[in-house]
Amino acid sequence: MKPAISVIMSVYNGETYLEEAIESVRNQTFADWELIVINDCSTDSTAEILSDFALKDERIKVHPNEVNLRLPTSLNKAISLAEGKYIARMDADDICLPDRLEKQFAFMEAHPDIALSSCRFMTVKNGVYASGGAGGRCDFEAIRTMLLVANPILHPGVIAKAEVMKKLNYDTSLTCTEDLELWTRMAMENQKMAILPQCLLIYRLHDKQITSTTLERQHTEVLKIQQKYYGALLSEMDEEMQEFYISGIYFTETADVQKFLAYAKWLRNAAKKHFDKNTVSYALFEVLAEYKRCGVPKKDILKAMCTFNPCFMAKEMLRRKRSAKKDIEKCMQIAKDLGLRQTAGTKEFPIFEK
Repeated sequence: MKPAISVIMSVYNGETYLEEAIESVRNQTFADWELIVINDCSTDSTAEILSDFALKDERIKVHPNEVNLRLPTSLNKAISLAEGKYIARMDADDICLPDRLEKQFAFMEAHPDIALSSCRFMTVKNGVYASGGAGGRCDFEAIRTMLLVANPILHPGVIAKAEVMKKLNYDTSLTCTEDLELWTRMAMENQKMAILPQCLLIYRLHDKQITSTTLERQHTEVLKIQQKYYGALLSEMDEEMQEFYISGIYFTETADVQKFLAYAKWLRNAAKKHFDKNTVSYALFEVLAEYKRCGVPKKDILKAMCTFNPCFMAKEMLRRKRSAKKDIEKCMQIAKDLGLRQTAGTKEFPIFEK
């Protein structure tokens, strides 16, 4: 019998967190799965750990690479081996909450028009837990618009139709942004995506992650991907706007409200044909929210907010407040179930520790 879900994972020297990650898959309330693990030429004890798990559980299938192929190629290999109706992603350092696969399978079965979905999550770093993605919109129109300014989809929290993943695959020319490229390609093909507003994964943050070690390469790859996405659905950005987009919109390293206002004006005009104007405002509002978190002065944030439609602002702030409250309440219950205690943060963004 073919499994309902193929969970795919690629690992390179993942001995530190690998056992906990695999056990979180084995402990799922949904049992009809296979776990395909590509060992990408690890030199630590990863191979031994995987061998032990494969002996204990026949649903775990280990495939070693003869040479180091890196993440996108290894994931494509796992996709080609997958036999499930759906393919779920999992990283070797994250933790699935026990009902992740059960809830994601039910969601995909109930929404056959959705090709791919992700979920809410909690982050953990050095024993400190926090909620992730609280208050964000979960619908396809919002996701395809948010892809203009950020990546709203958590890669290791994804589940997708196997037929779609086998057709599209990851772009192997990329080294650290293969997920963004796939999401934008899906959006251009009108493959619908969604986010399940339930916290189903603990996403680990640490210094060895690709995202924290390859910033310059990320800049180059993101710009290449977004030039294609913008070119297909809007129009190409000039060189000056490209420079600000990378540092001041996508990565918000150099938050500049004046340049943001110029970009926002351009985007609203360019997006009229293919995007809903209120959803574009939502995406821009999310960038401003990130500016606020980066410490941009309140007076500058308010200045930028004055350029938004007042009716939109009132509705969006009310929607976000209600949605964030629900998301935080769910995270607080999960923290309680995990035996965590709230130690810092705010009512809107609590922080937990063991």
